[in-house]
Amino acid sequence: MRSVLMVASWDWTLDKFRLALAESLRDEGYEITFVCADGKYVDRFEERGFRWIEWRSERKRLNPFAELRAFLELADIYAREQPDLIQHDTIKPNLYGPLALKLNQIRGRMSSLPPVINTFMGLGYVFSDGLLPRILRTLITPFLTFGVNLPNVHIVFSNSSDQDRLRRHGVLRHDRTSVLMSEFVNTNVFRPFSPERPAPEVVDQPPDAPVVLMAVRLLWAKGVGEFVEAARILRRRGIDARFWLAGEPDTDSAGFVPEDQLREWEDEGLIEWLGYQTDMPALLNQADIATLPTKYNEGMPRFLVEAAACGLPIVTTDQEACRIVVKDGENGVVIPGEDSRALADALERLITDREYRMSLGEEARANAVRDFDQEKGTDDWHQLYDRLLANRSLA
Repeated sequence: MRSVLMVASWDWTLDKFRLALAESLRDEGYEITFVCADGKYVDRFEERGFRWIEWRSERKRLNPFAELRAFLELADIYAREQPDLIQHDTIKPNLYGPLALKLNQIRGRMSSLPPVINTFMGLGYVFSDGLLPRILRTLITPFLTFGVNLPNVHIVFSNSSDQDRLRRHGVLRHDRTSVLMSEFVNTNVFRPFSPERPAPEVVDQPPDAPVVLMAVRLLWAKGVGEFVEAARILRRRGIDARFWLAGEPDTDSAGFVPEDQLREWEDEGLIEWLGYQTDMPALLNQADIATLPTKYNEGMPRFLVEAAACGLPIVTTDQEACRIVVKDGENGVVIPGEDSRALADALERLITDREYRMSLGEEARANAVRDFDQEKGTDDWHQLYDRLLANRSLA
């Protein structure tokens, strides 16, 4: 049986983006083990019959001594497990993982290096604008460059723009790359339907006006401020709609939206903050429009895929990660980033023109079934796994 370690700093990442892939790989004879810090999603791995190894790594921590300990602990895990293949998600495993394997080889703890998949679902905070991201990028780039260019490392991106950007930064210097979807969904679960009951803790009764939904990690860079400002603009115009914001402040990330601010917006009557939601299909089927006015370094936003699969028209910003899902005028509307008025204008037409809204939603559903279904997504990953392991056998 071929053994695989799926590694991330955050258990949420593995739960959201790797659990379905792990189950499909297990059906094909792979033995999957999750490696991540302890968190509230770990129980789900074990409930699904997967082994979990704790790696004491914190997403936000920058203490060099603690980071050295996390690096050495990861090397110990790899030496003990001797996996046939390793898949890394999130920046720290992408940075530490290849270096930890190389260290093990130098120290004689691993006779050969397994194939490694470093996955970039967006370039995230480190490659964003701002003084601190630039400082962090300067510090880690030499190590990241060395690690990702080791001959056993294959890089997977969610979009080609991120691949091109790493080449421009001089980080990526080989062609062992793929652009593969990590954000696929089960379109038999995410589909249009009439919920038997409202999603938990959302509403006590059906909405009396069209609902605009944004469901994300609550970071300013995701466009939360623009969403609220668009709600304010539309209220001034007398447009009758409800604005639902689902998610919780990601306090481990820079630039999170404070809870006090969310409460203040609620008190103004601009939004209804729903908190973290577990039943996304039910929530999406209580909404009429989805929006993500992001300026974040997205890979391919899963919320957009989920919304499209549920037949919602989408308003989002003009970046490749979003345009993969949303085709302007076909299944949604693409607007400039950081433009609350453009967002308000696009939402106003969808709110007031039900026929237009339904037409875009039908196309969104058709595109999602064709392009973003879980079965298609996992098949592409299976082919990559099989190819990398076959190449290792020939080496």
